[in-house]
Amino acid sequence: MKSTLHGKVAAAVFLLAPLGVAMVAQPAAAQQYRVVQSRQGTINGMTVDSDAGLRPGSTLRISVRATPGARFAALSLSDAIKVPLRERSPGEYVGSYVIRRSDRIDPTRQMKLRAGWGEGPVVVAYNYPAALQAQAMGAAPASAMVNRFAMWPRAERLEPGREVHFRVEGTPNARAAVRVPGVVDWLQLREESPGTYVGSYTVRQRDNPDAFGDATAVLRAGEQRVMAHVDARGYNR
Repeated sequence: MKSTLHGKVAAAVFLLAPLGVAMVAQPAAAQQYRVVQSRQGTINGMTVDSDAGLRPGSTLRISVRATPGARFAALSLSDAIKVPLRERSPGEYVGSYVIRRSDRIDPTRQMKLRAGWGEGPVVVAYNYPAALQAQAMGAAPASAMVNRFAMWPRAERLEPGREVHFRVEGTPNARAAVRVPGVVDWLQLREESPGTYVGSYTVRQRDNPDAFGDATAVLRAGEQRVMAHVDARGYNR
């Protein structure tokens, strides 16, 4: 079956990565990419994360947010390495790959995401995260720092249907997530402005409101990560 790349998607890739330049200026070991909608489905974003760069034995984790019900989805790391993705929940496709000593992965080239909803697949090209490119060139990894982790409203004011807002301030062009024990396991935040990451969660009937008082944020930059806790007032402790 012949692969197709629709004009609208191709234009989006060019805007995100002109002439093969990395999509972000600063290093980031886990970088979220945004894509636009195609005729067959919508790819809302992709996250690539590594626990140890591209060294043998390191694990790459891929998460794609797209239109539910794709017949298939896979990410090609190179001509010889294809990582199949499964739909873990509606519209969330995930996969992982452990790098072998025999693998030849060139982070200066592009990855290719293929997903199919209709007759032919949609193919989108991505640059590797800037930090993986920098590490391949011998550059030092970026440092990670959280200056503030806030949450509102306070835990005692939470009830089913209420929206909880999270805000993390720290190292720019990194990856941030929030964990609430027993409620949500690493809710990904988006970078609203350089170094400011935001996200929200709607409280469910079965959630324990007291658990939000133990919320934890993690910020990753390069191969480093730092964690911060929030108290009842919504400030770091």
